[in-house]
Amino acid sequence: MRRVHLVHFYSAPGGIEVLSSRLVGSFSGHSFRVFIIRPRAEGQVDVYAETGIPVTYGSANNAIALFRLWRYVRSHRNDVFHLFNLGPYFLLALRLAGARRILYSIRGTRYWSNNLQRIVRRPLWRVALSQNIRVIANSEYSRQVFLEKVSRRSEVDVVYNPVGSERFAPPALERRAGMMKIVYVGRLAPGKNLISWIETAAAIHAILDNTLFEIYGSGPLEQQLHDKITSLSAGSYIFLKGYRSDIENVFREADLTLFLSEYESFGNVVVESILCGTPVIASGIPSMQEIFRGYPVFLLSAEGDIAGQVIARLRDYETLLSAAGDACRDFRKRFSEEAYIKKLDAIYNSFND
Repeated sequence: MRRVHLVHFYSAPGGIEVLSSRLVGSFSGHSFRVFIIRPRAEGQVDVYAETGIPVTYGSANNAIALFRLWRYVRSHRNDVFHLFNLGPYFLLALRLAGARRILYSIRGTRYWSNNLQRIVRRPLWRVALSQNIRVIANSEYSRQVFLEKVSRRSEVDVVYNPVGSERFAPPALERRAGMMKIVYVGRLAPGKNLISWIETAAAIHAILDNTLFEIYGSGPLEQQLHDKITSLSAGSYIFLKGYRSDIENVFREADLTLFLSEYESFGNVVVESILCGTPVIASGIPSMQEIFRGYPVFLLSAEGDIAGQVIARLRDYETLLSAAGDACRDFRKRFSEEAYIKKLDAIYNSFND
């Protein structure tokens, strides 16, 4: 049985972290261990806490984290290492430790935030990405950005996130008319455009008073979002609900998922929502365009008032609901767990002894 080490930056709930922790038991030919670069913060949810999988932690200090990762890899250098969006420094640490079987997963589109970082990191990427490292991307868009900004190597396979499980399915009973519940699910982090989400929610509620809004997730912006809700006197209809492990029930109980992220390499939650029969309205960023190819009714235009566009769609809610049913059948095939497990299993087995 081949041993595979998953290497994440955090163990807090995020799209791929939740999926990975849930699916490790589905690979019958492999055993798993996990290395987390940053230690779990006090009170933070750890997605691997109840899996029984051995977990090793790095450090909040980059130098110490690099050394601990190097030492860990050195002890297991003949195993397979599956890295999730770690960047060139940690990838180099694996190579210097002697790892020869590395699968690098591209799960983002931001590789530097200024010119200095670009000047330093781009050559490090080219050194770190040796020919024997396999690279996969979670969308055509993230693959394209990687090829344009980081490396023009031709072999980057697209392996979509595995969202289409039986866990996500429409509710058994039809939704009842009445108060319309609109939700956000995901990390409370920069880039998710959550301040604008709250402002949009307030603008919608001012026109459609039969609406309430719930934000599910945890992250560094929680207090800032609480303060924003208070400043708008919106505490009676916008609620911070925290992290929920049974997120499929959140989608089933909701009437709409509103997703206004500024950038995403994929976007698990919008697929999960559709699989639960719940319509989505999302910003028209490239990854959302890729997911909702053929379903423009779910996408917002970059031009015009966001709240006004959402209100217009809600007034024709039956069209949204019908499109969600069509997309649900399509997504169950496109983003299936079986396809993901089969592809990863083949890649893990492709590394020569």
